[in-house]
Amino acid sequence: MITVEEYLDATGRALSGMAGIVGGLGDELASTRPPVQGASSPYALLTHCLGVVDYWAGALVAGRVVERDRDAEFTASGPVAPLIARVDATRVQLAADARAADFAAPLRAVPDQSFLGPAGIATQGAALLHVYEELAQHHGQMEILRDLLRPQSTVDTARLRRGTGVKWGAVAPDTIGAWVADMDLGVAPAVRHALLDAVDREDFGYPHWPDGDPVPAAFEAWMAGRHGWTPSGGHTRVFTDVLQVLQVMIEQTTRPGDGVAIHVPAYPPFLAAIVRSGRRIVPLGQSPMDGVRLLVLVNPQNPSGRVYRRAELEAVLELAERHDLPVLADEIHADLVYAPHRHIPFAALGPEAARRTVTTTSATKAFNLAGLRCAVAHVGPPALRARLDAMPPDIFGTPSTLGRLATVAAWRDGAGWLERLRATLTANRAAVSAWAGGLPLRYTEPEGTYLAWLGGLRAPAPAAWLEETARVRLSEGAEFAEGTDIDTGDCARLNFATSPAVLAEILERLTPRLR
Repeated sequence: MITVEEYLDATGRALSGMAGIVGGLGDELASTRPPVQGASSPYALLTHCLGVVDYWAGALVAGRVVERDRDAEFTASGPVAPLIARVDATRVQLAADARAADFAAPLRAVPDQSFLGPAGIATQGAALLHVYEELAQHHGQMEILRDLLRPQSTVDTARLRRGTGVKWGAVAPDTIGAWVADMDLGVAPAVRHALLDAVDREDFGYPHWPDGDPVPAAFEAWMAGRHGWTPSGGHTRVFTDVLQVLQVMIEQTTRPGDGVAIHVPAYPPFLAAIVRSGRRIVPLGQSPMDGVRLLVLVNPQNPSGRVYRRAELEAVLELAERHDLPVLADEIHADLVYAPHRHIPFAALGPEAARRTVTTTSATKAFNLAGLRCAVAHVGPPALRARLDAMPPDIFGTPSTLGRLATVAAWRDGAGWLERLRATLTANRAAVSAWAGGLPLRYTEPEGTYLAWLGGLRAPAPAAWLEETARVRLSEGAEFAEGTDIDTGDCARLNFATSPAVLAEILERLTPRLR
């Protein structure tokens, strides 16, 4: 036989645990139902638990009038903060009701059979025991919901090392890969199912799309629904990756010797593509625009993680208009932006922006599909569309059927998984920021991407030095300004798209070297 205080400690732990899970999931995920038949959202399950406490302890034990709509509890949704406040108030009320109860006394009302309580409950003690049993059971369910709503929280590094991925395959067995921009957090179930279904059908022949290539339609619906921009029909072309789109746009809009303007530091393969094409890198905002024929805007920016505001984008548009430049807007990280920041598609600034912009993106970053090679380019300039359409149809190559199927599955059915992923990345970003704040580093918390740009590192080639001494591979900062006179040699880029446990080990290994 437990005491009232022991009872309140047990029920309080269950309520606090569930409230902690709901609070941790936040407004974006707490009201989401996981993809399991019959499952409630965490918000609804906690609402139901509060209904159980109100009715069984409040109405049947304390004798208060309680109005309850049990069915509505299981469909409840809303902001998290008021629900957490209600939990706190319910705990206080339950403590008062339990302390005032006579455990052997009869109930103050006849239980409503539609509420599905167990038969034979006749005393106040039995009703309070039922409250505890319900809370304990639902606390366990809540933990399952949490795990279903978050992407995998553990990473099998041995599996990653056995695979073909360069992030883990190119490092020594005792070294952690935190460099190239791949994630360790798996893929959306919808993508996995689409690929496995194709494998089961042995569907690897020449593709046939009776209703047309599904990738442009999936892209257009995704952009409209997620970013509030409706791409123009018929303007979307499918490529193998964003780097190919850049290469094609360089060839189609510039000549050898021309300048290509881009923010520096920048994604190293972009810089290399410009140089290898015989064009000049012109760092945006740091060099004159003489001879520039193409402006490349990477938003969110890699490696800084900067998400450009509307006023900043309008300033870029004014620059493009003044010099009559086409704009290649690389928005591949658009779906990985952290609140309160918001991605604004460059082409959505207005008709003039849309007319001169080629928007390129892919599902590969947000959905972890880089090796499947499928990207899109929404080509705004009419003359450029005409030139592309006049090219031999196979000169650019085409993505595989599997790449297309994975991309369509991600954009059509992967939104729930993406929100769960974003919750993990948000927590990881906070961990990196807290860690960096205690070290003598130059660091600004990224507003998008899963990449942290670290400056003020003391070794001449800091990433190589850290790999040698801490057994963690980062991306070398100098590579992000190669071909320019901008000095990023004391910087390195850290990829935090991994499990919290692996990230903790990364930071623990780096800390003594960076103090």
